[in-house]
Amino acid sequence: MNDTPSPTIPAGTQNPRLRALSIFKWVGALLVTGLVLLLMIVTEPKLSIVWDEGFTLGREARMRAWFQALRDPEQFARTWIAPTLELVQVDSVPAPRPDQIDTRVELLSTDVLAWFWPFAREEPHGHPPFYAIVGIIGDVITPHWEVLPRARLGPMLLFSFTAGAIWAFSMRRWGIGAAIAASIAWTVQPNLFANGHYATVDATLASLWVLAMLCFAQAVEPRENAAVLRPRWLWVVFFGILAGWAADTKLTGWFLSLPCFVWTLWTRDRRGLWTLGVGGLVALLTLYAFNPCWWNHPIEGVYRFFVSNLTRAKTNPIPVLFLGQRYLTPRESLPWYNTLVWTVMVTPVGILLLSLLGVRRFFRSSATRSTEGLILLHLGFLLALRALPHTPGHDGVRQFLPAFGVLALVAGVGASLLIGWSKRWGGVLVALAMTEGIVGLALSMPVPLSYFSPIVGGLPGAAKLGMEPTYFWDGLTQEALNWLNENTPEGRRVQFSTFPTSWFYLNQSGRLKPSVYPFSGLPPAWYVLQNRPGAFTELDLEYLARVEPAYVVTRSGVPLVWIFPARTSD
Repeated sequence: MNDTPSPTIPAGTQNPRLRALSIFKWVGALLVTGLVLLLMIVTEPKLSIVWDEGFTLGREARMRAWFQALRDPEQFARTWIAPTLELVQVDSVPAPRPDQIDTRVELLSTDVLAWFWPFAREEPHGHPPFYAIVGIIGDVITPHWEVLPRARLGPMLLFSFTAGAIWAFSMRRWGIGAAIAASIAWTVQPNLFANGHYATVDATLASLWVLAMLCFAQAVEPRENAAVLRPRWLWVVFFGILAGWAADTKLTGWFLSLPCFVWTLWTRDRRGLWTLGVGGLVALLTLYAFNPCWWNHPIEGVYRFFVSNLTRAKTNPIPVLFLGQRYLTPRESLPWYNTLVWTVMVTPVGILLLSLLGVRRFFRSSATRSTEGLILLHLGFLLALRALPHTPGHDGVRQFLPAFGVLALVAGVGASLLIGWSKRWGGVLVALAMTEGIVGLALSMPVPLSYFSPIVGGLPGAAKLGMEPTYFWDGLTQEALNWLNENTPEGRRVQFSTFPTSWFYLNQSGRLKPSVYPFSGLPPAWYVLQNRPGAFTELDLEYLARVEPAYVVTRSGVPLVWIFPARTSD
């Protein structure tokens, strides 16, 4: 059977059938976006606040105050009182006085921007601000929502839009089977799905990476007149904006153009050079436009950002357990094959098999210079980037999450090949693969970050292999919070083994009623520990060895969170 994917629909064609297919493509994309967004909104309350979200909420609170001040600086300054307890990490930058923020010019000064925009500088503020800008979209659309779901709405919108874009892109090139497979593979990949809800960095970067890659492919697509070697300029601009936003989200985003550059050299495509050149200028302008931290010091700001992110081995090493061995990353390097192992372990089996089939397309001589070749280059690059020596390797697959977005497109290519070989049985096999992914995600709720493939025996098998069952405090479910609320005596507090400021949010929102403040003077009633063996301290190990837990959150028989009676000596 012929395994060539469906041909590209020529742009601007007047053929009624192709025009109808084009309309179906966009209607389908809107429908997919809406359905995924509905799924995200419905499932959002089931997902616990995670480690980094408290920090994000704190930063967004400062940004929100800055935008309010811009509207009426004098009025804002008259009522301004610097907060004493924040969710953002404390650093050496002092809060501004009222007399420093009573004009718009003063609100744009270096010191004021440094406090209101705690981003893109020394740790703990190393990430640029675009992910937080996405997070305050909820302030405009759903201002009546609670703070956390409001901050999550922007990332969920971007995640859902990306699912629709994947549908449209795949439908146009490889047909409806590929579109269905790719958009579902994006949506139900448990790590993508979970992070797609969170008000954090990584899913925003994954969405931007995939969208920028698709825009690059659109920009360099040959025109009907093969003699025209100019790119499609609108898509060049889109590529530049998205690449700029990606760079303004995380250091990893600065490398987004490298696979595109390699593909351009490989194919000797002049459209690619134009796209990278013009798109690069657009990206640079976008990067600075959305990063007030650098407005007054455009060179020094970039320098501080890179120094901060490239010296994390000194400032912020994080332990991780991988296949039974503890690594202090990025001082110590995970094995070179860690990203391959992780991909097999956390990808649903059906999606993984379709992806392997899609990789086959890459080795066809006609495909290496095509869209499939570009996609495979991005996938290989992302897997290799996180596998480099002394790169951050903590928190499971978060550090190379965009790779799973690219993998969804590869699965779409695999689905198109399978259907091309046998339309009937290929469609059945693709449907079974998607069903397995959907069921796997459903069974992993409400802790999809603890999903592991049946290939390794699920979560119990992964724990036996020496992998961390959880790492982001996503196992602290509402049921566990309710237990703490009901069983913590008056005048006692809850002590956590680690202290992200997310616990302050739980107090402020009323989800966790007992005090969590370490310096409150209240004795602890409970010691709460998550099952992250690589980060266990001596105190954690003592509790595990000597104290019987009063409450345990488990998944498939594997503990995720223990609540121990606190020892009086602690």
